[in-house]
Amino acid sequence: MTGIIVESLLLLLAHAAAGIYSSTLKYSKTTTYIIWGGWIALQTGLLIYAESKFTNWAVQFLLGFVVSLVGQYILFFATTKGNLAQRIFTMLTYSIFFCIIMAPFIMAKDALSQLHWSLTVLVQAALLFGIVAYFLGYICPLCRAASKSITAGWRQMIFVNIVFLITVILSSVYPAKLTGFSDPSFIAFVFLSVSIMAVYPVIFVGITHMSEAATKREVEVQNQLLIAQIELEKAQIAVEAQARHDRRHHNLVMLEYANQNDIESVRQHLKSLVEWESQAVSGEKYCDNLTVHTVLSVYERQAKEKGICVNISAKASRELTVLPQDLVIVIANLFENAIHATEKLKTTEKVIDIDVKDSDKRLLIKMENPCKHHLHFDESLYGIGIRSVINTTNKYEGMHDFSAEDGIFSAKISLNLV
Repeated sequence: MTGIIVESLLLLLAHAAAGIYSSTLKYSKTTTYIIWGGWIALQTGLLIYAESKFTNWAVQFLLGFVVSLVGQYILFFATTKGNLAQRIFTMLTYSIFFCIIMAPFIMAKDALSQLHWSLTVLVQAALLFGIVAYFLGYICPLCRAASKSITAGWRQMIFVNIVFLITVILSSVYPAKLTGFSDPSFIAFVFLSVSIMAVYPVIFVGITHMSEAATKREVEVQNQLLIAQIELEKAQIAVEAQARHDRRHHNLVMLEYANQNDIESVRQHLKSLVEWESQAVSGEKYCDNLTVHTVLSVYERQAKEKGICVNISAKASRELTVLPQDLVIVIANLFENAIHATEKLKTTEKVIDIDVKDSDKRLLIKMENPCKHHLHFDESLYGIGIRSVINTTNKYEGMHDFSAEDGIFSAKISLNLV
C-alpha cells in the first residue's frame, strides 16, 4: 500500500511540474502551487480510498489513473494562458514522453517489487526526473523559441502528436504486449521512442533557424524600403528649401517689371510662379533632427489618409549619436504598427499620441494608440517590426516596454546617446 501511494505521489508531482513550468501561468506562482497542491492532495486521498475500499481493478483504475489524467489536463488549461492549440500540443508532447518512459518501467516493476518496493520507487523517480527534466529543460525552451515564428500550423502539429501518441501506445501493447527486455519488439519500441523524442528538437531548431534567416531578410528589405522612403522625403524637403531660396530672385524680377509698369509681364511671371510653388512640399517642422522630422511626416500623412488623428510632440537635436537608419527602424516601425492597429478598430476615436524628446543623455520615444480592451500583450505577439525595434534598442543599451491597459497600447523606448 505504501509503495503504491509513493509511486502515485511521484506521478502526480511529475504531472504538476510539467503543467506548471511548461507554459505561461495565468495566476501567480503561489496561487498556482496552491491549486496544484490541492489537486495532488485530493487525488492521493481518492487513491487511498480506492485501494482500501475497492478490490475491483476497474474502479481502482478509474479513480487512480483516469481521474488523475483528466484532472491534470483540466488544471493545466485552467492555470495557464496563451495560444490554446500550442498548449494542447505541449501537453500531448508531455503525454508522449510519459508513455515512452512508463512502458519499460511497467515491464520492470514486477521484478523490482519482488525485491523491495523502495527499488520500484527509486527507479520510477529516476525515470520521471529524467523525462521531466528533458521536457522542461530542453524541449519547452525550444518550443517557446520556435513559437515566436509559428503564427499558424499548431493544429497540424497536434495531429502529428496524436499519431505519435497512438503509435507509442500500440507499439507497447499490439500486436503483443511487451513483457520483457529480451522481447524483439522491445528493440523496435526503443528505436521508435528515441526517434520520436529526437524529432522535436530537430523540428524546433529547424523552425527557429529558418525563421531567423527569413526575419533577417525581411528586416533588411523593410529597412531598405524605409530608408529609401526617407531619402525621397529628404529630396522633397530640399526642393522646398530651394524654392524658398529662389523666391527672392523672382521677387526682384517682378519688382523690376513693376518699376517699368510692365503689368502683363508681372502677371505672367506670377502665374508661372504660382504653378511652380504648388509643386513644393510644405508642412510643420516637428524638430531640428531631419530624420526624426521626416519619419514623423511620412507616417503622419499615411495616418491621416486612413482617417487617424495624430498628436505629435517632438524635441530632438539636429545631431544625435543614434544613426539615422536606426532612428528610422525604431520610429517607423512603431508608427506603422500603431497605424495598422488603430485602423482596424471599429471606433470613431482613432488617435495616435507620439512624444519624442532627448534629455538626460537619452532619446525617449513614447507612442500610444487605442487597442482592444481585452488585449493581453506578451512576447508571443511580437512581430518582425517589434523585434527589429528591440534589437535596435539593445544595440544602444537602451530599454523597451510594451503594454496594453484600459484599451490603450503603449510603446516606450529609451536609447542611450552616450
